[in-house]
Formats: sequence, structure tokens, C-alpha cells
Amino acid sequence: MTPQRLVPLAFAAAALALAAACGGGGAKTPTAVPTLTASQAEQKLRQVVLQAFDVGDGFTQVASQAITNDQAARARPDTAQALRQYADWGQVLAYNVQYSAPPSPGLVFNANTARATNTATLFSKSAGAIAALAYVRDLPSSTVANFLLNDGAGTKISDTQVVKELNFPARGDESFAWRLSGKATFPNGFTVNFVADAVFVRVGRIDGNVVTLALGAAPRRDQLEALVATFVRRAEANQ
Repeated sequence: MTPQRLVPLAFAAAALALAAACGGGGAKTPTAVPTLTASQAEQKLRQVVLQAFDVGDGFTQVASQAITNDQAARARPDTAQALRQYADWGQVLAYNVQYSAPPSPGLVFNANTARATNTATLFSKSAGAIAALAYVRDLPSSTVANFLLNDGAGTKISDTQVVKELNFPARGDESFAWRLSGKATFPNGFTVNFVADAVFVRVGRIDGNVVTLALGAAPRRDQLEALVATFVRRAEANQ
């Protein structure tokens, strides 16, 4: 079994913007006009998100994309309502990156990070970031599992569970952590347990999340804490 085959466990392309993929309402703030263009926002968010060298030696980037409000809204069945919601929040742009560790049998059962993902979402004002993060925090566990983990490339994901309010040191202006776990069955029949820890954090007008995934064991806490600390520092410097 090649650990890289766990690439299909792509935490949905704007993981923090679970709000972008889910229906429903949520807390609202007065409509705000973004102070940055999409191009300016993308440049800023590129400086905020984690880089491969932050994650570890040998990690490679497997995804990097900006997600506009229109793109996020089209991923929802209630597209028109989604656009109104993003306008209420003053949401400007989201940016997602994903990294995979170099292939190695040692990735299994040793708690090292096999995959890391980071999403940053910029708002025109901190009030919008507060409202959006509150919306994500209130999502039901089933919705979280469906949008953070998915099948693909012949890999079957099953027995998924979500533990909300995972104990994790407070970071940024506000933060919370969840744990997702389950089984991954590969095309050759090999099955392994996986655990993904997700930390959601707000720094001023930027919402973000950092997720690390390990095979056969929970991911190392020190690795996740270091990544979250790096993200917070960059978000503080790029308001």
C-alpha cells in the first residue's frame, strides 16, 4: 500500500468555507463592501497560507487554488442565498492548499503527518469573519464528515466519525478543534484507519483552518500546533 493513495481524502477544497458548500443560513452582519479586489486578496492570502517547507522536508504541494464567492456559491444548492450570505459577511476570497508527505512505508502507524491542508478566507471586516466562523462551528457532525472527507480514485471511505470541541490550545482571536476518523479501503483491498485533526482559527478578518492527517494513528499534536502557530503569525502580518 502506498500512503500517497490517500490523496483522495481531499479535505474539500475550502475546508474552512464549509459554509461555502453547505446550505442554510447562519449569523449575519451588516452588508460590507470588500476593500480589496479578488486579485489583491489572492496575493494577500498566498502570503498567509502554509508553504511546503512549513509542513516538512519532502512534502509536495498537490493542490493550490483561490475560491471566489461565485465558485463557492455554485457548489451549494441554494446558490442565490449563498451569495447573499457571503455579501452579509463581507467575504472577499478563500484560498486552499494541500500537501502530501513523500511516499514511505514509515508513514503508517507512526503518527507522522501524511497529508496537510490549509484554507484561509479573507473578509472585509472582522465582524464578518466572526459570523462565518460561528456558522461553521454550528454545522452538524454529519455535514462536517461529508465535506471534509470524500471517496475518490478507488479509495473507499467508511465508518467516519467526528468529535467536536477537541482539546487544543487557544490560538488567534478565537479557535476550536475537531477530530475526524474512519477507515480507508484501497483498490487492492488494504484497509487502514485514519485520523484527521482540524483546527479552525480566526485572526482579525481572516478565518483559517489547518488539518493534519495520519494513517493508523492520530497525527502528532506537536506538528499540528507548529503549523497552526505559523498560520496565525502569517495572518497577523497580512491583515
